[in-house]
Amino acid sequence: MKLMRLKKGGHVVRELDNVQIEISEEMARTLSEIVKCDVNELNKELGKIAGAATEEYVKMMLGEKVFTRGSDIREYRLYLLIIKYFEGNIPDESTISTLFQTTHSESKSLLRSTLAKYHYLLKDAINSSIIYVLSGDINQDEDGNYIVKNIPINIIDEMNRIVSEIDGSHNQIKKQRGTLQVYEIPPATFNALIKKLGVERND
Repeated sequence: MKLMRLKKGGHVVRELDNVQIEISEEMARTLSEIVKCDVNELNKELGKIAGAATEEYVKMMLGEKVFTRGSDIREYRLYLLIIKYFEGNIPDESTISTLFQTTHSESKSLLRSTLAKYHYLLKDAINSSIIYVLSGDINQDEDGNYIVKNIPINIIDEMNRIVSEIDGSHNQIKKQRGTLQVYEIPPATFNALIKKLGVERND
């Protein structure tokens, strides 16, 4: 076991000995599809997941995170994956479903409860995810509304929460009628969000 750089609070990052696991070629191909990477990059991606799993077990053995309910375990597990595997970005419900083998509604509920329980710890991840959406290539419809697609509903909820704190008179972000994951952001709401979060756009 190697000791890495010193962190805040006197903690050090420890590089563990190599972890070995038997995975057939078929399993490797399936896992690559699940985590959306090339087979040659699978070890790197699994390494990130192993980091989250190791922290989960370490916290359990130290008595810091001992859960009796399955839902608590899954929420903490998702929290760790957001930090370690998704590198501080909030995954969408479809991605969560592929990792946790859950339905879309179950994944939506899991993400909502995780964001609520670990809201303070995930604040930077939530904001960075919103900034990523707002700084991307966004089109406007004929009414001037900004259109975003395939965004986790929980991130939309967080955006609406921020807007309500800025000015309760702003119109909320709504799902476009007749669609599953297309949302309309009113111009004033959009401008309030990018100003609050310091988003730079080249419009």
